[in-house]
Amino acid sequence: MSRRAAIIIHALESQKGPFKLKAPMLDADGTLIKKRDAPTLIEELIAENEEVWNNFLTNEFCTLGYKTPASDFDDTYRDYLYLIEYVRFVHYRDLQEPSAHTKEGLVNLLGSVSDNVDYVEGNYETCITPTPNGIGIPEEELLNEKPSPALLGYTSWEQLSGITDDSFSNFVRAIPCVYGWNKIAEKLQSEGDGEQGTLFYKSWFQANLDDSYASTLSEYLEANHSTYDSPGNKDKWSVAFHEACQFETALFAAGL
Repeated sequence: MSRRAAIIIHALESQKGPFKLKAPMLDADGTLIKKRDAPTLIEELIAENEEVWNNFLTNEFCTLGYKTPASDFDDTYRDYLYLIEYVRFVHYRDLQEPSAHTKEGLVNLLGSVSDNVDYVEGNYETCITPTPNGIGIPEEELLNEKPSPALLGYTSWEQLSGITDDSFSNFVRAIPCVYGWNKIAEKLQSEGDGEQGTLFYKSWFQANLDDSYASTLSEYLEANHSTYDSPGNKDKWSVAFHEACQFETALFAAGL
């Protein structure tokens, strides 16, 4: 799974993080227990926003990247630039939690910042390491890359949301990235074999076939959303999901 998703799930699973999680209800086999016949929150959001969800799933960048022999469809440097901004969003969000107003909470937050910066460092090393172990982008070229308007628009929206909204709603905003990227990879796989050996296939497609992070986010949202459920919040979540799908689709389009 991508480092973006790893940062999100790290915040979700961390026992030292400022946001205390409600444990999901599992059956004897470890499967999440849902209300009978009730759609999950993610399923509800997809049904309410079917058009933007389908546009996101069928974006041209991933469709062409999966089938194209050349390695033109590489978003590695863009993902590196995104990660820098995303770490800022994660910690804007964490600062809104009640425990961030305590000494212990601030110490925990500092540790979380350090852990997430490690993801950025890891991505940077992957970018500049020569193939076949890395991507082989010249270090000077990577350092001179600038965020696109699509990337800045997306991350500015996330960071403003991190400052002004609650953590649960900001995990809803992560659905397209964490849950959705896995669904794109599964959809591509269902349509036949891709062009193996390309940067897209190795660094994006194969990584996102792993559904463990998607499942973790889905289970967390399902186990905890009743705590925040209200007509106003449901409307807010639908708008947030809709906008996140649009931003993700635009970011993919910027890579063409």
